[in-house]
Amino acid sequence: MFLKHQTNTVAILVRATEGSPPFVDELFCRRLSLESHRYNLNIIVLAVANRPSASRLTYGYAFDRGEWNIVPLPAVNLIMNRCLQPLPRTFKQQLQQLVSSGSGHLCRYWSASLPGKWKVYRALSAEPRLRTLLAPTTLLQSDTLWEQWLELWPKGIFFKPVSGTHGKDTFRLYREDHHPFWKVEGRNKDNEFIHHTFERRQDVSAWLDLQKAGKKMILQPYLELNHHGRPFDIRALVQKNGQGRWSLTGCMVREGPAGSLTSNLHGGGKAYPVQPYLLDRYGREQSNTLLESIRQAAVRIPLLLESRFGRLAELGLDFGADVQGRLWLLEVNSRPGRSSFTEAGDPRMHSLAYTRPLAYARYLLQQHVLTDGKRPMKMPNTSSTAGLKPVPIHGS
Repeated sequence: MFLKHQTNTVAILVRATEGSPPFVDELFCRRLSLESHRYNLNIIVLAVANRPSASRLTYGYAFDRGEWNIVPLPAVNLIMNRCLQPLPRTFKQQLQQLVSSGSGHLCRYWSASLPGKWKVYRALSAEPRLRTLLAPTTLLQSDTLWEQWLELWPKGIFFKPVSGTHGKDTFRLYREDHHPFWKVEGRNKDNEFIHHTFERRQDVSAWLDLQKAGKKMILQPYLELNHHGRPFDIRALVQKNGQGRWSLTGCMVREGPAGSLTSNLHGGGKAYPVQPYLLDRYGREQSNTLLESIRQAAVRIPLLLESRFGRLAELGLDFGADVQGRLWLLEVNSRPGRSSFTEAGDPRMHSLAYTRPLAYARYLLQQHVLTDGKRPMKMPNTSSTAGLKPVPIHGS
């Protein structure tokens, strides 16, 4: 619902695409639009084209009376960037002209963005209490000794792009027992399955060089994170609430199809409530231990990352649990999706996943703390909970 006479407008930046409406993340934008009147906000969607020359900021989209309508651009008070790729320079320049800033500051973003996986890994590994959750990781370079990694981790090594999403361009390299060949299995940039077999070491190195051409990649040990032959992970969604405090919205399990390396819903995965899933996999005592470890990590991770990279609004924390029940932190995403909370059928978590971004936007506008989005924040004392209160994990 677009309230023309309200003064506070939040612009959601999403990638342009073919279709109707001509942008991605439509469900997210629609849900925020439908709830926005409760928070005295307008929502306008700005579609960012992949081609810089096509990113002309002349109009936006507003949801009204059950459909998306093209509307003139109003003054914008807050920018919520959901684009996974950097914004074109001309688009950013035009965007600043929309921003109403009485204080003279230009950057008025709802949240800062996290850098690539490698920088996030290095930041998290500096914290001793989080280091134990991290798998050994290195940046793939021309002199990377991948054979030594295979000797240390005979189950294989896992490669993924520093800036990748949805499990695309990820693959496992391994060598079966008593088998002379190297094998690769994973997904390409179009999220299609790939399988390769190499007879010579130099062929493996040449293929890896092709994979990292034009993009940075990291490699890690391949972890056995599966249940009944299907890969799974645990998505924890942490968000700032209407008081500006971090809160654990909830957890869901994402399970991939048999034979897949990843559990992303974009790759054919499904979502399940976390507690019964883990109970079936590990039993009650170990399940409770895993969930408590997730709770503790969900308190520490946002504070640490804000101290390094600036004010954040929400994070998707992806955890894996191996066959022995050890918890691993797989990835942190500052622009998390919500598909798992929609599919798993928990009404409370589903509602909070969409309303907390609005509540936090209203808090920012009321508190006038809009100019520190990209500035590192002071880390609170580790002996303090810094206003955070324990939040139960729902989903049973």
